[in-house]
Amino acid sequence: MTPVGLGAGSIALVYTPSLFREVDQARLFEVIEANSFGTLVAQTQAGGLEISHLPFLLDREVGTRGRLRFHVARANPIWRAALDGGQVVSVFQGPHAYVSPRWYERPHEQVPTWNYAVVHVHGRVEGPLEPMEVRQLLDDMVVHYESEAGEPPGELRELRGAREPRFGGWGKGNGAGEGAPWRMADLDPGFVESLVGGIVGLSIHIDHLEGKFKLSQNRAPTDRRRVMEALSARGEPADLEVLRLMEAPASEH
Repeated sequence: MTPVGLGAGSIALVYTPSLFREVDQARLFEVIEANSFGTLVAQTQAGGLEISHLPFLLDREVGTRGRLRFHVARANPIWRAALDGGQVVSVFQGPHAYVSPRWYERPHEQVPTWNYAVVHVHGRVEGPLEPMEVRQLLDDMVVHYESEAGEPPGELRELRGAREPRFGGWGKGNGAGEGAPWRMADLDPGFVESLVGGIVGLSIHIDHLEGKFKLSQNRAPTDRRRVMEALSARGEPADLEVLRLMEAPASEH
């Protein structure tokens, strides 16, 4: 694949040898949802690039290939560039892990490398969203990300007994109970209105998905097994995520 510009009618493609190309939409969506703080790249009218790092929400069932929703600060120029330009690209970096030559059967004949998974989403930005749509986007984001937030730090939990929080949170004064997620509904309506006025909500209807899963597919079975064993032994969270992808059945291209 040869990279081309981001202008109208073109797609910037990542270099992907066929062994590493992932085409299973379900697996690509899984990486997006597990690594949903992505990077948006849009081309300006002058030919430059605007880049922002943002949380996204994936709506799997919208359209034929899904939809991404997100928001940016109104002062961020990327939203105008995205609406005025052609294709945009959102990049979702999945798990990655260093692979040492020491792990191979013949380490003195090898060099270091990296195993990783990445998904590029291509599409056109639509918007701005109406205020009620922005509010729904914020509600949906809070529900999604609060479900993964876990308990607050211990020293903050202790404050529950010292004072009642002003809005929502973990306090018992709001009826939410211990460990309850934070909610937009607990904010002052005027404050929410000011928040909505300061951001721009947008969506990307997905035209094309690219997946590059470099998972030692180019190695001999013995070396691939040794890499998997080494990742398991090292045991870092990213190592185990890469290992899980390596253990999954390969897609048929």
